[in-house]
Formats: sequence, C-alpha cells, structure tokens
Amino acid sequence: MSSIKKGQYMAIEAVLSLGLSLIVAVAAIGVFGNYRSSVFDAIGERNVEITSSRIISAMYNLDHMGDGSSITVEVPQTGSRTYDVAVTGDELEISSGSSSYSYSLDGVTWTSNIEGSAQGDEVALVRVNNGVEVRSD
Repeated sequence: MSSIKKGQYMAIEAVLSLGLSLIVAVAAIGVFGNYRSSVFDAIGERNVEITSSRIISAMYNLDHMGDGSSITVEVPQTGSRTYDVAVTGDELEISSGSSSYSYSLDGVTWTSNIEGSAQGDEVALVRVNNGVEVRSD
C-alpha cells in the first residue's frame, strides 16, 4: 500500500473517531439533562406536598387560637422556583411555573371564609373574624 493511501486512511479514521466521540458526548449530555430535569420536577412536587400539608395543618391549629392569631408557614425552595399559594373557596392552589396543584379544604370545617394569596418562601395565615386570610409574610 502506498504511503498516500495509508495517510488518507489515517485521516478518515481520525475524522470518524472524532465524529463518534462527539456523538457519544452529545448523547451523554442529553441524557444527563433529562435526568436533571426529572429530578427537579420530583423535588418540586415533593415541596408542593410538604407545603400543602403544612398550610392545612396550620389551618387546623388556627381553629384553637383567638382572633388576630397568625401562623407562618415556610415554603421549601428549589433552585430559582417560586411558589404561588392561593385559596379560592374550598380549594388550596399551589403553582410553580407551568405546574399547578389543587387540594381540597373540605376538612377545615370551623370556617368557610378562607381567602387570599401569597408568593415567596413564607406564607402567613391570619385568623380574622372567624376566617383565615392568606398573605405573604
């Protein structure tokens, strides 16, 4: 085999090796990105569950407290996500980005007057005139 053909084969082999390496690298980055996204989504859902549980528990505790009493609930934060908490009628709504979750407040029987909304890492629940007002702390 001549040295020219041998050099051409070596050049083609080097280009193919580089191309294959780039394909593997891009695939690995894509898989990691998908995994990272699913982990953040799972953490976000867990944080919403924790927050809803804390808020509903605080509403039960307000039943045994006097007018003007308040309870502050901390909202877990994940990265740059912010959570919006709103109460409409008998529903607690927690949203973050494009995800929204609703929880029934039917178990809170001591009052039917629950209203307000909050955004951020702390939510204040204030008992006012035998009702509950939700606001940012």
